[in-house]
Amino acid sequence: MIFNIDLIKEAGAERLLFNIVSMHPHSFGGIISVVDTGSPRTIISAGAASKLKISATGEKALPICGFGRGSIPCRKLDKFKFIIKSPEGKTKSVEMPVYVVDVPALNNLSQEMRISAYQIDTIIGLDFLISQKMRLIADFKNNMAYFEEI
Repeated sequence: MIFNIDLIKEAGAERLLFNIVSMHPHSFGGIISVVDTGSPRTIISAGAASKLKISATGEKALPICGFGRGSIPCRKLDKFKFIIKSPEGKTKSVEMPVYVVDVPALNNLSQEMRISAYQIDTIIGLDFLISQKMRLIADFKNNMAYFEEI
C-alpha cells in the first residue's frame, strides 16, 4: 500500500508533510507531521500534544535536542495509536512508541524556551520507517513523495 506525502516548498526549502490521525485514547484528531529522516525518533510536538490533550504520563525520556538552544523535556509513550490513509481511502492502524513533548514540564523553562518548544513540528522519524516496514520515495523533480509498504 502507498501513503502520499505532501511535498511543500516554502521559504526556499522543501518539506515533506505527512498527515496522521491520532487514535490514542481521549486524544482523537489530525496531526500534520514533518518527515525527518535525520531524526531517529518520532516526536509529537507541544502544539499537537496540547491541542489533542495527549497525556504526558509515559516515562521520562532523554530531552529533545537539536532545536536551537537548549533542550525540550519529553516523555515516551510505549504504545501511541494512530492511523494513516492511502489515496484510495484504505487505512492502516499503527501502534508504536513515540516521544511527546512534556507540556507540563515546559512551565519550568524560561518564556523564550517555552515559545521555542511550541514552534517545533511533530516529526515522523526513522523509527516509523523501520517499525512499519516502509520505504520513503521522494521525487522532488516531479513533485511527488510517498511511503510504500515493503
